[in-house]
Amino acid sequence: MGLKKLFAQSILWRGFYFFSILLVNIFLSRYLRAANTGNLYFINFIFSLVQLLLGLSAESAIIYFAAGNVIQRNNFIGLISLWSVVAGVITVAFTYVYFLITHSFNQEMLWVYCFSGFLYVSGQLFVSYSASLYYSKEDFFTSNFLPSLVNIAFVIFLVFKKGVPNIYQVQTTMVLFFATFFVAGLVVYFSYIIQNRREGSFGLPSKQQLKPFFKYTFTALAANVVFFLVYRIDYLFVRYSPVCTAADLGNYIQVSKLGQSMFIVPQIIASVVFPRTASGDDSMRISNIIMVIARMFSQLFLIGFIVTVFFGDRIFTIVFGESFDKMQLPMLILIPGIFSLSVLTLLSAYFSGKGKIKVNLQGAIIGLIIMITGDFIFVPRYGIIAAAAVSTLSYTANFAYAMFQFYKDHSISWIEFLGWRKNDYSWLVTLVKRNTNR
Repeated sequence: MGLKKLFAQSILWRGFYFFSILLVNIFLSRYLRAANTGNLYFINFIFSLVQLLLGLSAESAIIYFAAGNVIQRNNFIGLISLWSVVAGVITVAFTYVYFLITHSFNQEMLWVYCFSGFLYVSGQLFVSYSASLYYSKEDFFTSNFLPSLVNIAFVIFLVFKKGVPNIYQVQTTMVLFFATFFVAGLVVYFSYIIQNRREGSFGLPSKQQLKPFFKYTFTALAANVVFFLVYRIDYLFVRYSPVCTAADLGNYIQVSKLGQSMFIVPQIIASVVFPRTASGDDSMRISNIIMVIARMFSQLFLIGFIVTVFFGDRIFTIVFGESFDKMQLPMLILIPGIFSLSVLTLLSAYFSGKGKIKVNLQGAIIGLIIMITGDFIFVPRYGIIAAAAVSTLSYTANFAYAMFQFYKDHSISWIEFLGWRKNDYSWLVTLVKRNTNR
């Protein structure tokens, strides 16, 4: 399949999936309000970290080895089913001990947290592992369309929820929220089995294949863990800052999530860059496309900054509710950092496909050191404003390091990489035409 057509399909179907996630975020925030939303997303942060650790970043290795035809795709099915369930059970044990020891939340909800942790981690691994098999085949439809339907069903449920929720309603909504991940995971997993049952027997990789597989996996895991902490460890500093309230946490996490949604398009494009680079196809073209997209992102984010300056406060309260009235200034501070993170997403996919995962790890470590140091010094005194400023500095440093490594491969200057060019729009017009004429 042509590279531009791949980009078009990825943008269409992954974009549809991320749009469904955005709808969930909006309607969930409006129903639960800032304080309850902040607590829910903080719990989600803990589960996400557990899922990252237990998931071993195997989805990257699956794409790398499957796209390169090193390991037959159906040999991953047994590994996916076994580890997704085991990781969910381990999460239950971890969650029980964590919430019992920390006393961070209402202890009467302990088993609700445990059940929610299983649903989230197991479901997310089923989704991400199965989607990796689809992506290695350059299929972006099934693994994005089916979870989107699950998300839309949850949104429909939220639409009919009115008034201020009581404790029972908050608990029910939380469990249903995490259940969407498990349902989506099973749907994508079994859809792959049904569609690809004739491509060979289902099983496990051989011992000889597992050694390079896990070598790649653990290197990717180290990079992903550090990177995860780079863009989420600030949640911890905000939550335990003496100058921040529960509403401040809810507002800041919403800013962070909205910022992360701004690099949805880079993530979509990266899903094409990674397998294509791993397979050795179109390497030079992909490098040029990364630069074109980076230049267009710089213009898009400038527009987003201007819109936020003049209309941000009103937009945020209209979309998320009146309790989200502290988002504008942190958002303005964070936008330059999100731009850096967006381009970094493309560069990280490029380096991963080239087998240079250590570059991603080294850059993420630089960003993490800046993040922890800055948050430790400034967030206890200046709250969410300082958290946003430190995040932007951290993301920018990580991006600068990746750019330096990219320069060593291609001798591309900053001006060439980010300088606006008129002919970039021709590429965009062609991409849109491929999408509308498909």
